[in-house]
Order: sequence, then C-alpha cells, then structure tokens
Amino acid sequence: MQQPQSKADALSAVPVPMPGIRATVSDQGLVRISHPATLKPWLARLLPTSVTLPTRTLELDAMGTFVWNRIDGTASVHDLARQVAEHYSCLPAEAQQAVAMFIRQLGQRGILGLR
Repeated sequence: MQQPQSKADALSAVPVPMPGIRATVSDQGLVRISHPATLKPWLARLLPTSVTLPTRTLELDAMGTFVWNRIDGTASVHDLARQVAEHYSCLPAEAQQAVAMFIRQLGQRGILGLR
C-alpha cells in the first residue's frame, strides 16, 4: 500500500485491518488486538519463510477502541477524525492529529494498512 503524498491524501485514505489480525473485547469493553510480531525488513529477509512469528497483543484505550470500532473499510481518516471530534467534544485539528497518530502507530505495527 502506498504512503499518502499530502495531508489531503492522508485524510482521504481509508484504514483497513491487515490479514491475520484478530480483535476481541475485554471485560472492560476495550478492544484487544492480537497480531503477528513485525520484523525489520533486513531480518525478515534472513529468516526462512517457514518461521512462524510470535503473536503480540495490544489493548486499546477508550479512544482507540472508539476509532477501531468505526474502521469498516469505507470510513476515511477524515471521517474517523470528525466522529472523534463530535464524540469527545474536541477541536477538529486535535481529532485529526490524534486519529492520524493512532493509525500511523497501528500501521507501523502491521495492524492497519491504507487504501
């Protein structure tokens, strides 16, 4: 998946969970994501393809859970930020920054991709 070229491109991108991602809900109502560990590209090239990577677990906070539950393959980053701004009564710019950072972090972990 290509990296967005500008802020407008980044906001119009649609986040989607990567294959192999499993999300469950904890007793506290927070989303818990299980995903394969990611390796640095140079290390991944050295390992045989038969090696199974360990599974990592990430528990999201309330805002992360709110955003995760709205990632449906059709909502753009802008749409998600608008919903966060409305739900949490914050400025649109703050919501855009928070959602963009959240999606970037999940992307770096191999949990989300953009289309």
